[in-house]
Amino acid sequence: MRLALTFLFLAVTTSLVANGGESFPFRTGEKLTYDILWGPIVAGHATLHVTGIETIDGKDCYHLVGRAQTSGVVDLIFHVENKIESWLDTKDLFTRRFRQVRLERKHRTADESHYDYTTGQIVTTNLLNGKLKSSPLPNAGQDLLSAFYFVRTLPLHLNYEVNFPITLTGVRYDMHARLDERKQFFSRPTGDVPALRIEPNPTLNVVASCGGRMWFWVSDDDRRLPVLLVSDIKFGSIKMVLTGIQSNQTTQTRM
Repeated sequence: MRLALTFLFLAVTTSLVANGGESFPFRTGEKLTYDILWGPIVAGHATLHVTGIETIDGKDCYHLVGRAQTSGVVDLIFHVENKIESWLDTKDLFTRRFRQVRLERKHRTADESHYDYTTGQIVTTNLLNGKLKSSPLPNAGQDLLSAFYFVRTLPLHLNYEVNFPITLTGVRYDMHARLDERKQFFSRPTGDVPALRIEPNPTLNVVASCGGRMWFWVSDDDRRLPVLLVSDIKFGSIKMVLTGIQSNQTTQTRM
């Protein structure tokens, strides 16, 4: 059970904004709200939020924030509270900074990585003890949060192949995926929308270790909304379902 819950919130907070540019399907102030389901149980809630634009290394960056927390009975059994942040270059759409703070029952981790493209290094600071770690930064890429937003800018369509690197604390993962299915999808904040299915490869290590697979469904319209994450593993079915959309202009929520 502990492994299942750990996977659940890793998937939400590490799982694919704006300067007002009309070429992007998202805007500053966009906040997406999700219910996290473990089988029939509402195990927690999560948000993906574009909080604004901040300057990193003299460059404008979208500040992205993902949060997830257990609720109800699950919270009493195994409290999880995670927050990850990414600073994504507004011009070239690659990561310049990444921060994560995780609390899983009594276990706490916190670190921040600075992607320095001038020196070709990632410098990661352990925020609990101040220790530094340097590792090579071979090229520009995404982190585990910015990848959600980067994918939304691509010309997605059925049988389209998604290929891009994710670099985290010096480890590069070449992400590959094909959009292999299209179907009508319903949620209360979106109504009926066509959606495209993406299965990333490689998937999260904890998913693979549990003998499972993971899929994302993205709306096949101008918004490119992540409407559903689903994974079937030996501990049961886990889903992250879109329940609310908030922007600077309007708010749409479930009934």
